Amino acid sequence: PTLCRSIAGNVTVITREEIAASNAQSVPDILKEALGVYVYDKNTAKTAVLDIRGFGDSATSNVLVLVNDRKINAVDISGSDLIQVPIEAVERIEIIRGAGSVLYGDNAVGGVVNIITKKGEGEFSGRLGGAYGSYDARGTDLEVSGEKNNISYFFYAKYFDQRGYRQNSDVLNDDFSTRLGYAFTDKISVDFNFGWHEDRYGLPGGLNATELALLGRRSSVETQNYATTKDKYFNLTFDVDPWPEDQYFGDFVVDLFYRDRDVFDTFFGSETDRTINTKGITAKYIFDRTIFEKEVNFVTGIDYYDHENDIIGRGSNAVDLIISKEEFGIYGFAQYELMEDVFINGGTRYHKADYAFSQRDVAVDEKQRPDESVSMVGMKYEYGKGSNAHFNVQQTFRFLATDEWYSSSNFPDFGIVPNLNTELKQQTGIQYEVGVKHNFNDKVIVNVTPYWIDLKDEIFFDPVKFVNTNYDKTRRVGVEIGEQADLLKFFEVGFLDKLDFFMNYTYQDPKFRGGANDKKIIPIVPKHQASTGLIVGFLKNYYLTLMGRYVGSRFAINDTLNATAPIKPYAVLDGKLAYKRDALEVYVAVNNMLDKKYFAYVAKSAFSTAKDFYPAPEQNFTFGANLKF
Repeated sequence: PTLCRSIAGNVTVITREEIAASNAQSVPDILKEALGVYVYDKNTAKTAVLDIRGFGDSATSNVLVLVNDRKINAVDISGSDLIQVPIEAVERIEIIRGAGSVLYGDNAVGGVVNIITKKGEGEFSGRLGGAYGSYDARGTDLEVSGEKNNISYFFYAKYFDQRGYRQNSDVLNDDFSTRLGYAFTDKISVDFNFGWHEDRYGLPGGLNATELALLGRRSSVETQNYATTKDKYFNLTFDVDPWPEDQYFGDFVVDLFYRDRDVFDTFFGSETDRTINTKGITAKYIFDRTIFEKEVNFVTGIDYYDHENDIIGRGSNAVDLIISKEEFGIYGFAQYELMEDVFINGGTRYHKADYAFSQRDVAVDEKQRPDESVSMVGMKYEYGKGSNAHFNVQQTFRFLATDEWYSSSNFPDFGIVPNLNTELKQQTGIQYEVGVKHNFNDKVIVNVTPYWIDLKDEIFFDPVKFVNTNYDKTRRVGVEIGEQADLLKFFEVGFLDKLDFFMNYTYQDPKFRGGANDKKIIPIVPKHQASTGLIVGFLKNYYLTLMGRYVGSRFAINDTLNATAPIKPYAVLDGKLAYKRDALEVYVAVNNMLDKKYFAYVAKSAFSTAKDFYPAPEQNFTFGANLKF
């Protein structure tokens, strides 16, 4: 069971139907359309960064990503691998905007995204898909699923190869995953998830203004840099209701995790191998029942993770290092119906970590043991069908990533050598949020959520000193406004079967407070962001989707002093036309229909005002077909 419905906050779910209607070829693609979510990359989906509530280049460590409640944020600053789960294997995506530290622990500062994969249901069935697109993109996938004799099964495999919009931006993915379930009785069940992912992708780097003018948008001056990933994982879940048939006193859910992730990259002659091994167990007790005509929801649990990050570098990045992180958390959360349709909730968590740094080549052996306690309180008033008002106050925290404690950067000519910085502090903060969601007779749903986040000792990479450091204080103020409408409930058109419309707008004002960057805007965060979409079903077998998004101006990565001109805003429009009949579906999708030329990512030099630009793809196409059986 997921916990998102218990949160008094801005929570939405992207359904399987919405995923299928979109142009999305990956999880980052579908998240770009969501309210309050900003996704940017360095020309490949593999390098995509997911940001919620304006964290910029530290978003990888401040936004928590789960797959079936399993944490996939890496222990280093690489964050979550958003292409680890193919979009075709996803059932739904739950998005909790804002703090989730009490329920989810480390990294859950800006938001939590839980990706729920498909599971077997009903009779044996399957699907075979294939696609071809611009930049010689080609892929095929196969899934089979079903349920029989209390056993559910889902198997999925995919191959995808894309040459890339730019030189050396190729991406090659191979994926296999399975989800198996068995119900021993109505009260005892087990769920097993296994996945294997392998990829190889180019690192085209940026282009400065001169290179952009001379070589063009699709060129690269870093043609030899690339990286590879091998990632395998399993998750075993036990769900037990141990009480007699006529009684209920809650469920016990226990999850066992294992993940082995190997990453290799070669960059300007330096080669680095990183192996991250993670073992974990989480256990929670969930009570969800009406008592004396009052709804009561209670959850308490423990989290335990053991990570080991083994780093071996060669060339100018020579290092031989093991960093381990063992973490433990205990938490409790309760929601109670105080009076009719008025709910109060609160919770608390204690979380600690033990870090050990062992550098074999220079005999470094250090340990760090941070710990934090956080609490929250909130209220929700469900004043109508599908309508509510809420507020919450929640403390947050984030522990340092392993490569924030330790930097393997080696540029001795600039006085930069590998080092362990034990003076860094853990990040803490507090979030205030209010919101209203109003349902207009199931025709239109509107939600408005203002928020205020204050952080202390936020962890950033200082581009001037070229080290990780703590800023004095930061503040994020914003508002998220969303609307969705079923237009066919206002009027009927004979040949139309579906006519859904949505529109989102996000305002963000993230700033440094104190120090040299006082009152400066945090880089790579757009102050204004909007998205809109129209999904049309017509003549029984045809479906048309139009999706547009606008991203406002933002300062380049590393420009913490706002010393250079902001990156220009951009707006793009995507479209998809599909024909479905019986077991066959064929479709054509067009991204960036208006052929806009823009940059989703720009980085300022740490040593000058020069910038590197990462040109985004121009108009491009995908043709595909799916055959169900």
